[in-house]
Amino acid sequence: MAYHEDDGDPAEKAEREATAWFVRLNDPMASDQDRRAFQRWLEADPAHARAMAATRDLWDDLAAPARTLSASRARPATAARPSPRPALGLGGWLRRAGLAGAVMASLAAVAVWRDVGLIDRAFADYATRPGERVSTLLEDGTRLQLDGDTAIRTRFTAAARDVVVLRGRVWFEVAPDPSRPFTAHAGDLDARAIGTAFEVDVAAGSVAVGHGVVLAAAHGGAQTPVRLAPGERVEIGPDGRLGAAEAADPSTLFAWRRGLLVLDAAPLRLVADELGRMTAGRVVFAGPGIAEMRLSGTFSADEPEAVLAAMRSALGLKTAIAPGFATVIYR
Repeated sequence: MAYHEDDGDPAEKAEREATAWFVRLNDPMASDQDRRAFQRWLEADPAHARAMAATRDLWDDLAAPARTLSASRARPATAARPSPRPALGLGGWLRRAGLAGAVMASLAAVAVWRDVGLIDRAFADYATRPGERVSTLLEDGTRLQLDGDTAIRTRFTAAARDVVVLRGRVWFEVAPDPSRPFTAHAGDLDARAIGTAFEVDVAAGSVAVGHGVVLAAAHGGAQTPVRLAPGERVEIGPDGRLGAAEAADPSTLFAWRRGLLVLDAAPLRLVADELGRMTAGRVVFAGPGIAEMRLSGTFSADEPEAVLAAMRSALGLKTAIAPGFATVIYR
């Protein structure tokens, strides 16, 4: 698992990966393949084992107060001093383990709730955290630009080049190679490049072309592919079918590549997606109809507070912010 983040500190990177592995392996849906991949990660660097041990110690420390609380509730109030601790039978150990597991699962759920991209990024070949944008080259010479909170996997063979966009938004400048077609997969959307630079956005379920040609198709091939020319964009609907190609303004659509966010009467539910790329933590709407209110303006992609200030001044909304955890937008 290659995890590309510009963090500058290998120890912090190992700690984040260890946390992600811990959360993933405590998921009841974790597979044997996950466990084998974890073992490979663990053996790849001695720092990984140290980070994992520290993570387990931390979770044990966090579970200890719950165990203490449980024991204090079970102790009779009239006891003058604690009686000698009886040896725990199998049932006692299972209850203790269940309590610790519940605490760990709750804390893991909180971590994933506030950072929904945590798992995708941990299992990606290339990834960015919220607030960072990264440019990189794939092994075939294709150039990528990843927006904030983006994760991809690559599957290159002698016959094909496939990139799975797990989350986020990616700009591709595809290296020509007629013998190996290049296809980006994002949910129910497949985009095959023909000498192309194009963008795939998982949240919007869309592909847009900067130059060259893209054949966009619904996954599974039940619908005739849509051929997109430069300056065209297509979305896939909730029913899994592609809409018609439509003209798109590249200066607005691709503004994120220049570090800008351009909004033209955008619903706040879509603005929330943009904020999720810009900063850590969830965006929550507290009140009916707020998500469909619309906002216009041009903002720096590095200043999410400016977007929130515009919501307050232009739309009369209020915000409550717990940094790194959640932003609540209400009337």
